[in-house]
Amino acid sequence: MRSKYQEVRSGFTLVELLVVIAIIGILIGMLLPAVQMVRESARRVSCVNNLKQLGLAIQNYEGVQEQIPPARARDRFLTWPIYLTPYLEMQNFQDRLDLDRPYVEQDPEILQTIMPMMLCPSRRAGNEVSLREADGEPVGAVGDYAGNAGTSQYFPYDDWANFDVPVDGVINSGYERFNPLVGGKLANGAKSRYKFRDVSDGLSNTIFLGEKAVNEDYLQQPGGWGDGCIYNGNEPGTFMRLGGYGFLLASTRNFGAPGPGAIPIFGSSHPQIVNFVFGDGHVSNLSISTDEETLRRLCSRHDGLVVESN
Repeated sequence: MRSKYQEVRSGFTLVELLVVIAIIGILIGMLLPAVQMVRESARRVSCVNNLKQLGLAIQNYEGVQEQIPPARARDRFLTWPIYLTPYLEMQNFQDRLDLDRPYVEQDPEILQTIMPMMLCPSRRAGNEVSLREADGEPVGAVGDYAGNAGTSQYFPYDDWANFDVPVDGVINSGYERFNPLVGGKLANGAKSRYKFRDVSDGLSNTIFLGEKAVNEDYLQQPGGWGDGCIYNGNEPGTFMRLGGYGFLLASTRNFGAPGPGAIPIFGSSHPQIVNFVFGDGHVSNLSISTDEETLRRLCSRHDGLVVESN
């Protein structure tokens, strides 16, 4: 019989402690997916806002320059993100470059300047530069959005980024005859092929920019992996992509060789969807299961076959 002066102690049994730990583990297991979903939702909103900024910049560029920005004026010269910088509150960045000179002749330090609106937070942490560039060129900032270079319907595959063949995209290489060189410099600035009026299918029905597919095991690698410097006009798969027959949206974040630079397709790091901005500035996402015909119609600017992006 316990004395009235004897201390009474209470506590958990081992079984009770194990039950509590198990319950906490179950609750954490249920909570983590929800937290991840919320984070991905926020990253997706940020990605959409990036594309909205870029789409608005294209509209302002066309209004001032009376042309859609070229993907690149000539081989090895600068690319479309550089031409948009004054309309993205980055005029100081552009002022430190010579737009009439090739990429390799630019200040290597300036080429590493990051454009925040070119980075999808679902893929990048930011402040990333390419690991190398072709032909020993200086490394530079990477990016996650590529111009719509059209479809493969009207020209051989090897010609999709060339300077003298007809193509059906909107962000294409300039014609050589529009961009003559004098002393290795562009004689008349960078001239594009198109104006808004050349998008006969309608701006609201034509993709201008989209998320590019990148093998996440080969981030920041150029050439066949298509993730070199976004400013380097020597690597068209880095800043231009195709859609349509033979060029479906990437269904995975990983690719085998030769990689999405040699197979220049659109894709994203978001689950099941890819974001695009259209010529009128609106942003829509497409399911990774979008069929070839729908994607072809959205990537061609003048096939006469309109399809609603939604």
